[in-house]
Amino acid sequence: MLEYTRVRGVSGFGSSSGLNRRFIPGSGSFFRLASTPRKRLIALLFLLGAGFLVLLIRLFEVQINQHEKYVKLAQGNILRIIPLPPLRGAILDRNGQILVGNGTNFVVSMIPDEIQNRRRTFHILSQDLSLSPSDLQDAFDRMRDVLPSYIPIPLKAHLTTAQVGRVSMDLYRLPGIIIQTIPQRTYLHGSLASHLLGYVGSLTVGDMKKSYASHLPPGTGIGKTGVEREFDSILQGTPGESRKLVDSQGNVIRKLDPKYPTQGHSIRLTVDYRLQKVAETALGDRRGAVVAIDPNNGEILVLASHPSFDPNQISSALTAKTWHDLLNNPDHPLTNRAIQGLYPPGSVFKVVTTMAGLRAGVIDPAKPFKCNGIVFLGGWAFHDWKRGGHGTLRLRRAIMQSCDIYFYRAGMALGPDKIAEMAHLFGLGSRSGIDLPSENPGTVPDRNWKMKRMHQPWYPGETLPFAIGQGYLTVTPLQMARLMGVVATQGVLVTPHLYLSSDTPGVFPPENNKRKTPLENANFSSLREGLWAVVNEPHGTGHPVRMKEMEIAGKTGTAQVISNRIPEGGTVHEKIRPDSWFVGFAPFAHPRIVVAVLVENGGDGGDVAGPVARAVFQEFYRDYLAPVADASSKGHIHRKEPHT
Repeated sequence: MLEYTRVRGVSGFGSSSGLNRRFIPGSGSFFRLASTPRKRLIALLFLLGAGFLVLLIRLFEVQINQHEKYVKLAQGNILRIIPLPPLRGAILDRNGQILVGNGTNFVVSMIPDEIQNRRRTFHILSQDLSLSPSDLQDAFDRMRDVLPSYIPIPLKAHLTTAQVGRVSMDLYRLPGIIIQTIPQRTYLHGSLASHLLGYVGSLTVGDMKKSYASHLPPGTGIGKTGVEREFDSILQGTPGESRKLVDSQGNVIRKLDPKYPTQGHSIRLTVDYRLQKVAETALGDRRGAVVAIDPNNGEILVLASHPSFDPNQISSALTAKTWHDLLNNPDHPLTNRAIQGLYPPGSVFKVVTTMAGLRAGVIDPAKPFKCNGIVFLGGWAFHDWKRGGHGTLRLRRAIMQSCDIYFYRAGMALGPDKIAEMAHLFGLGSRSGIDLPSENPGTVPDRNWKMKRMHQPWYPGETLPFAIGQGYLTVTPLQMARLMGVVATQGVLVTPHLYLSSDTPGVFPPENNKRKTPLENANFSSLREGLWAVVNEPHGTGHPVRMKEMEIAGKTGTAQVISNRIPEGGTVHEKIRPDSWFVGFAPFAHPRIVVAVLVENGGDGGDVAGPVARAVFQEFYRDYLAPVADASSKGHIHRKEPHT
């Protein structure tokens, strides 16, 4: 029998008089009692306490009783995420010939988080790779402070098949060591066009600290020089990553869905592979440069420099000795002579003196001039290159035979500042704006330049060598090609460029890349007559360049390096022989190409540089003009010509 329960002072129960009442379990009154604020708080605290007790018991079970079990599980199943370097876009010539592509490079790398015994690991790898453990340690130390410990650090790249085989057989005892397959830049034609193409190098510690490369994984190639550097942002792809579940021994348990890297965009250059090859073959083993440009739009058709280098050698397994030899080679094979080499232009500069003289009224094309082979100034004698002089001549023959005395006199009448002003109008003394890094601007001296540079006044005797392209004046071969382009187009100065097209949306060749100079067409006519005679007249200094199929005009130059004259019967060391120049354009009536050739210490311009230029002109005619002539004779036209 149930007992009575007395309830005192609980609001809401019974009457206001507080009489006792009987409660039957399960009745509504009982639950109303349990739902009071105090009871609800007690119930909530009880539930929370029970939950925490269960959690503590479970944590104790996992952390204490089953600790060893779960540690083994964690060590035995590791999610390995490995960044994947992107593929670079290809580089093609104007006709679609592939110049640069991609190959495969095997790299052995170390994941620091997974290494159990680094010293033992380096010892085993050193035997497999035929390296010293210190070499591997050095490679590790270079990257350890700039990469997270879960990112593989490259230890040795460009593994041979034998090395890959030996390391693969030892992977079971090398936890944390992996063999990666990453892209390798391949230059399909070796050293051909190496200076304009440039080369790719692996990311350095310095690169990784810079914003443009901070997102790229180790092993990614980035452009160091040339087109590879100038257009790196277009050529560079987007990295990816592979994901694998591996055990503590590095064995793959399961492959997860990867994020594939994307290839960069390919670019097409204005360069013509065949013309480039002909130019480099004609230049041979001599130090020098060849530049060919379309004077109408600035497209570079040839940009050659010699000595050259094989970018495959630099972009692949470059040893410290090989790099040291390249840097310390006295012939400077890494220098792009076409845009970085600085030379006196010699008699080619008489083009500038001629235009300055015609503009100032100092030169009258029809006025006779007597050259006796010598001129005196301030007690100094300045000689012509031809002993005894050229006799009586006018402007046309003065240009044709490159009479020094004629231009000495013109220079004396003009003064250095007017010559310098004309040189600047032809684009000398400043960078051309070509889309390549590290172009040299050259030097065009005048009175102010000398005072600022040497804190000395300009002396009258310095004007004479200046007028014939000697003295303080220095230019690059590209600048001389651009200069002759102004003559070819009768006053249009173009900005040279290598970029033609790409599959990148919104990237186009440069616009507004030419400007009209304030020079009179009549003066160009007089100058062009002389340049035509240089090549096409039997006694012209550039007669070896003449072609029967196409009229060429141009100017030779023999620029003295050190001494003014060689004693009769004497000899001179090769390195101080005069530089050899030829710069010309064709076809004469409607110019389509300008060719500039420099041969260091080559001697006579017409006999040395001239044949190199002629080889380029001949190839251009065969590829671009002869097919048009043949098609026209058959009643139809099929053009193969530079992009306009």
